Amino acid sequence: MNHSTHTVMQKIIGFFIVAICSLSCGKGKLDLNDPANFTPQQFYKTQSDMDAAVVGAYGRLRDVYNGYFYYWGEIRSDNTSFYNPSVDRNSVNLLVPIQVTYVEVNNFWNNLYLAIIASNTVLEKIDGATYTSDAVKNQHIGEAKLIRALCYFYLARTYGGYALDGSLSGVPLVTKQLGADAARKMPRASLEDTYALIVSDLTDAKAKLPSSAPGANAGRVTSVSAQALLGKVYMFMAGYPLNKGADYYVKAAAEFQPVVNNPALSLVPSYVKLFDSNNKNSSEAIIEIQFKADLTNKTGNAFQSKMLTSAAASALVPAGDAGTADNKPNISLLNAYAAGDPRKSVTFRPGYKQNNSTYKTEAYGHKYWQQLGADKSNVDSYLNWDCNWKELRLAEVYLLYAEALVRSGGDKNTALTYLNKIRQRARSTAKSDDPTIATIETQFPGWNTGDPSVTLKDYDLTDFASDNDFLLAIENESRVEFALEDKRWYDLVRTQRAPAVMTASSQTDENTTITWDDRDYALPMPQNAMINANPGVIIQNKGYTQL
Repeated sequence: MNHSTHTVMQKIIGFFIVAICSLSCGKGKLDLNDPANFTPQQFYKTQSDMDAAVVGAYGRLRDVYNGYFYYWGEIRSDNTSFYNPSVDRNSVNLLVPIQVTYVEVNNFWNNLYLAIIASNTVLEKIDGATYTSDAVKNQHIGEAKLIRALCYFYLARTYGGYALDGSLSGVPLVTKQLGADAARKMPRASLEDTYALIVSDLTDAKAKLPSSAPGANAGRVTSVSAQALLGKVYMFMAGYPLNKGADYYVKAAAEFQPVVNNPALSLVPSYVKLFDSNNKNSSEAIIEIQFKADLTNKTGNAFQSKMLTSAAASALVPAGDAGTADNKPNISLLNAYAAGDPRKSVTFRPGYKQNNSTYKTEAYGHKYWQQLGADKSNVDSYLNWDCNWKELRLAEVYLLYAEALVRSGGDKNTALTYLNKIRQRARSTAKSDDPTIATIETQFPGWNTGDPSVTLKDYDLTDFASDNDFLLAIENESRVEFALEDKRWYDLVRTQRAPAVMTASSQTDENTTITWDDRDYALPMPQNAMINANPGVIIQNKGYTQL
């Protein structure tokens, strides 16, 4: 995505667009180069046209993850804190309170709806195109529905909640092109109906998508992607705020079981290699958002630089990008790693050189880091890093499966097996897979010393006095396994652990001041969406002001 396109997208008003007349298309199946422009009269005629339209929908996902995505999964949680003195915010952890006018609130909403609209365009136009393969047509339908479901899943979890009128509300459900008048009259759907659409889309996608995406199709979603995501959706429906309970944990486990038993999937043996930009769409990948560093077309990602504090950004990324980052790891997260756990030094580094000489002790996010050339020529800006975003990987399914079994009264030995698989991979990871780890640990003694074979031993059922202890062990394993992958906040909400965890964070973590309010479970309805609706049509969330 080029810089001018990014600027335009930030200025989009509301959640609807009457029509989309430009789509991303590329030379290869998922070549995410700059979009070519088409009119409806020229396009949507052939199987090849529709394939380009589907790739356009995939391309829209890049904007979701390149935006302020990390605010809502990481900074909003106890994992990291907002830390950029040059930017005015009411609260360094973005909790107390969020303002409807924040560009981050509107940007995330807008980008999700743009991807939804691109998916809707595929679904509306597909029957008018000539296909030479029914299987390809079904695949395109499945891809569009999975992308739409993924976006509504984020909207439901981020903005869905108790509204001022007491209803449990989701978001407006846009499933076709709308005129401006119709859009202004569209209210929020119930949260139940929002999730019903998500489940329906994923169920259909699971039936229509191929089971694998080899070769040139690498990176495209599959029936396995749909099944794993459906299981995750059931986990969230089981928890807060729908609170559907044990039956939905059983549903989740039933979806996860064939995924964890799929012989085509396996954990990447080394946690270091998992995040190597040369290891895209690995054996662990289930849904992976495709990025490609490209100085001409700007299809690289921005999230690595945004995982730094402003000072670290100034020292570590190209000139001119200082001050763009504001993401500081919290003490409680750094302390959550067992001694010597290799994941700590893959995910974070304890400090960096200033002006190529003195070291500054300031932990920063390192998970998706790639080395710059001596002249930094391979990265011309903080928007152009060359790693994919791992939206859903096998390790997460393992831990969700274990949790679903414990919560539903299932086989705890099986749950234990999958929890231990994560620890086994962690402790077997060789730090030598990244020689810079040894260098940095030498420069910062005590940062991450210890023997993982001792501190990351397999759990035994006797280690847990209760199911709650078992669940807390799974929660902590998830926290350290997926740190900086924007999952923590959403898990704290669905388990209703957010009040206790965030209150504790306020007492232990620097740059964090929190007085919990149930308002904070959900973001407010964005200002842009509300001012473009007829008055009173979109009811604001509890704790925020109705516009």
